[in-house]
Amino acid sequence: MSLLKLQQLELKILLELKRICDKHNIQYFLMGGTLLGAVRHQGFIPWDDDIDIGMIRSEYNRFLEICSEELSEEYFLQTAETECAYASSFAKIRLNGTEYPEPQNYKVINHNGIYIDVFPFDKTPNNVFLRKMHNLTLKGLNTISLVKCDYTLPDWSIILKMLTVVSKLFSREKVIEMRSELFNKFNNKNTKYYINSTLNIYPAHVFDKFIELEFEGINFPAPAGYHTYLECAYGDYMQLPPEDERGRHTPFMPNFGKYA
Repeated sequence: MSLLKLQQLELKILLELKRICDKHNIQYFLMGGTLLGAVRHQGFIPWDDDIDIGMIRSEYNRFLEICSEELSEEYFLQTAETECAYASSFAKIRLNGTEYPEPQNYKVINHNGIYIDVFPFDKTPNNVFLRKMHNLTLKGLNTISLVKCDYTLPDWSIILKMLTVVSKLFSREKVIEMRSELFNKFNNKNTKYYINSTLNIYPAHVFDKFIELEFEGINFPAPAGYHTYLECAYGDYMQLPPEDERGRHTPFMPNFGKYA
């Protein structure tokens, strides 16, 4: 497998997102392993096989709305609304005519193209107990959404069995609606924390301002508080992980299609 080729095509998708966001003044930012790569490697983490982009919810909603008209036909915007078998609470932009399946859902979704992830960030309560309850309830609704869409899940024994029983009480559409409402519940509140679709929590001041960081020779927006973000996510983030932890996110090989 050509990891470099995969990364080049993911960068191509990212540049399409950048084009749309720059044209419409939508604030986006590098996050997750992509932000870590920009800080530590000025590009991809050498073994990484995906790109993670974040947006505050209001910007994310604008992006989805504009994307429906602006996104090139070369790409597919995948959300729970554009594909009924897709259960995640964040969007993917996939490259048409390619394949890069994920173990959780490759049997059920129609579009398995090479992709980048786009995550919304929402406010979450200041109170520690309420914040934990918010997180826990979102986790339950996320899992129920995956169950409703027949995703392959780890065997969590009793907990998974309980959530599977609960899932029978609601339609897929109702679960996704409940999850969306809960993600948005505190967005009009003055809170000091944000939560994203991976259910990681970050201090709100991380996203007060944005700077430019180089990623593969191109400048992209990043949170000015990236040091705090990366410490929350990775601890000592400049320390390379052990070699046996340097792996891809999926065991499947990509199909580059006409881009091979």
